[in-house]
Amino acid sequence: MITVTLLAMAALTVWACSVYTYPFRPCRRCSGTGRKTGSNRRRFGPCTRCSGTGRTQRLGSRTAHRTVLSVRAERAKERRRKRDRKATDRSTHPRRTEDHP
Repeated sequence: MITVTLLAMAALTVWACSVYTYPFRPCRRCSGTGRKTGSNRRRFGPCTRCSGTGRTQRLGSRTAHRTVLSVRAERAKERRRKRDRKATDRSTHPRRTEDHP
């Protein structure tokens, strides 16, 4: 049971890294060409699903990016708080001159 759980967690981690690294995939409707099926030289139309880019977002890519950005923001806030705390400690508690020659 533990092995299955660890394998599932590893697979989820690999998938999340893949989605974060490659958030777009070829459009299924136009197969990545960006044109409607049936388009030719005379009649050309962009694909309505991908708007002619040939790419669509993968399932979970927005969530993965939002999660990473929120974690980075929290870490940055914590670093700022720690830096500010150090600065206030230094300004409110000066060294005593009799302790340090």
